[in-house]
Amino acid sequence: MAKTRLNMITIMNEAWKDRCNNTHDQFEVYVKNLLSHSYATIQSAYVDYCRSRGQEDDQRIFLAYQRVFIFLMLSDGDFLQGEYDAYCKFCNYAEIKPLTVSRIRELYNDWSIDVLIREITFLAGFRDALEPSDFSAMVRGFCFMSLCGDKAFDENEYYILRCFFDSDYDYVPSTWEQFKREWK
Repeated sequence: MAKTRLNMITIMNEAWKDRCNNTHDQFEVYVKNLLSHSYATIQSAYVDYCRSRGQEDDQRIFLAYQRVFIFLMLSDGDFLQGEYDAYCKFCNYAEIKPLTVSRIRELYNDWSIDVLIREITFLAGFRDALEPSDFSAMVRGFCFMSLCGDKAFDENEYYILRCFFDSDYDYVPSTWEQFKREWK
């Protein structure tokens, strides 16, 4: 499928505008809707893949989304209610019980950055197999998620999210400093 170019600055400007113009709950639902759009498509393809191999769905797709959520929630050193609420809304959509706050903290402390890299690489690997709108919804959903708790976007979140962009194809500032200069 043909790829559509993504622009991190444009997406984050859209996220900021929507975050400022909506209530916490409305914004959290918007995040869930964006992420559920791509999740449903990827999950369906993965279930078909598992069936074709005579395997059961091992929730690999959900776990990848969940791990990205966890890193985004805790990468700034704060655990904010709005971020957790958005995560819970996504879990409820996926019909999977959300992890407790203490379990999320425990997992985050046990994982290395390699876990995050593996999950983003896995999810970004679906880009060529998805409709451009599905991949864009996933990237936008995680970008929007980064603003859920505190209307702030920090350096660690930037470095996590930039991994979803293809720097040879999409527009993504190459450094945090460049991002801060360009983001309105």
